[in-house]
Amino acid sequence: MTRHVLPPTITIVDDDEVYREHLAGHLSRQGAQVRSFADGNHLLAAHNAFGDAFYVVDLMLPGVGGEDLIRILRLRSDAGVLVVTGKAESGVFENVLSAGADMHVAKPVSLEQITLAIEAVWRRVGAQRSPERRAWRLDVEHQRLIAPEGEVIELADNDVAILSCFPDAPEGIVTRETLCERLGRPVLDTSDNGLHAMIYRLRRRIEKATGAMVPLQSQSRVGYVFKAPIRLQSRG
Repeated sequence: MTRHVLPPTITIVDDDEVYREHLAGHLSRQGAQVRSFADGNHLLAAHNAFGDAFYVVDLMLPGVGGEDLIRILRLRSDAGVLVVTGKAESGVFENVLSAGADMHVAKPVSLEQITLAIEAVWRRVGAQRSPERRAWRLDVEHQRLIAPEGEVIELADNDVAILSCFPDAPEGIVTRETLCERLGRPVLDTSDNGLHAMIYRLRRRIEKATGAMVPLQSQSRVGYVFKAPIRLQSRG
């Protein structure tokens, strides 16, 4: 059996249970970790719905339709998206690519052909997701955060103090105590609304500038985590 180079994690969204299980089994045997959902509603309600490296999506889904689901995924993720569908209406190809899919394959199609399509998309998407290409850069000297796609977020003093804690943090996790110490604030209990408000305003500023999911998130009972590579910008 040919061994393919596939994304580490793949989600399948299709209401055809037999097809879904066969495809999931095939991709799992190729070494991918696979999740599957019968419709978009179940995916969006799932834990870490936008955290997988690749999505295989049908268009004719109960609940949230395929094209709308692709648009939501594209707003929250840079994952690869392959559409595999039996929908044959005029304009389907153009519509799914406009929604944000990377490739469209029409059913009927073999499992091996789907695997080849995933591999082809992943060769491009996987390279773009490399740590250096996807890193955020913190320019302390000029008080700005630079997103992977080049958007620049101007920062206040407190923002710089907060973000400076993350580049060297193990697994990107920083405790509330560390953040308060860096900010020169007294260490209060976990309901420190002042720190929460600072993080909230910083997240909103990043979200407004990039229109994408903000990697700065709360870490239950610990503090906060930056769920993406973040580097200090070198001087010069």
